[in-house]
Amino acid sequence: MIVITLIVMITGIFAGTIGGGFGVHIRNAGRALASELEYVSQRAVTTGRAQRFVIDLDQQVFRVEMEPPDEREPEGPLPDHAEGLSLAPPLSNRAFVPVDSQLGDWRRLDDADQVRIAAVRLGDEVKKDGAVAIGFSSDGACDPAQIVLVDDGGYAVHVRLIAFTGEVRIEEPQLAAK
Repeated sequence: MIVITLIVMITGIFAGTIGGGFGVHIRNAGRALASELEYVSQRAVTTGRAQRFVIDLDQQVFRVEMEPPDEREPEGPLPDHAEGLSLAPPLSNRAFVPVDSQLGDWRRLDDADQVRIAAVRLGDEVKKDGAVAIGFSSDGACDPAQIVLVDDGGYAVHVRLIAFTGEVRIEEPQLAAK
């Protein structure tokens, strides 16, 4: 009876350790974050307005912002000759505003108690603190970025955004240093 009790206790301890181990939480957080990023990319295309995925690394929160609609009035009739038309895209110095839904609210990762955003690489720059904004244009392109997620067990997942195509990839590097 004592042997059976010991076997049950040891099995319970190992099952609890293995069930929460092997990076299960970080993989789930990586998939959820990748889904969010894909949705923001699709949202930019369908709305025809640029979107940004803003991450506050200090607070470990993120939200979606959009370019507000153009509020300019028409500048009069078009010129008679094509030489008078400017084909350059309009300059956009407008600030982005939070999206009018839950996406615009600051949110945490699903497993925020076990997984954190360690760094964001945007182009050649790596940020480990402060706020970072990843841009998505209305033509489906995005800023080249890599979001590094880590957990307490030393596992890491990289969520990578490919420029021009807006493709989102999840990569699992070797075991990260603790």
